[in-house]
Amino acid sequence: MNLRSLALVLALPLAGCAAQTADTTTDDGVAQSTDELGKAKHHYEPSVDGVVFNGGCGIVTNPPQQNCSYGFEMTYVRSYVDLKTTVSHKTDNKAHTITITVDTWSYNTIHPMMMVGPEKYELGMLDANVGQVYTVKVVDRTNKSLWTGKVQTLFHM
Repeated sequence: MNLRSLALVLALPLAGCAAQTADTTTDDGVAQSTDELGKAKHHYEPSVDGVVFNGGCGIVTNPPQQNCSYGFEMTYVRSYVDLKTTVSHKTDNKAHTITITVDTWSYNTIHPMMMVGPEKYELGMLDANVGQVYTVKVVDRTNKSLWTGKVQTLFHM
């Protein structure tokens, strides 16, 4: 058995366990980019379910009986389980707007076909003022809107 035949025999069982995308576009139609070292990054559009503001807890028990985080929290779903997530934001306290940019990406084009569920991503205060209502817009890296809504910030309890 030559080396090429051996590689084919070893690769066949793995073929059904992964999704592969083209080099220039991903399954979601978003083009690839390169990082600062010139390595190709493949971008996938996440699904954003919403953004809320958690008001914290007055008394923290051990173990905590509830979510005692304080600040904005985004719920989203990545296309594949192995994608990395990069989040940035821009806050305008005069206009009471926050724009959150979410990028899910990978250096690979082959991904495990595992079921992916919603994840919570704690964003902190995002330079927002307490006691204000903000129009929050979540966009992907190409500025495509993924979610928009109003969120009320709360005083720490």
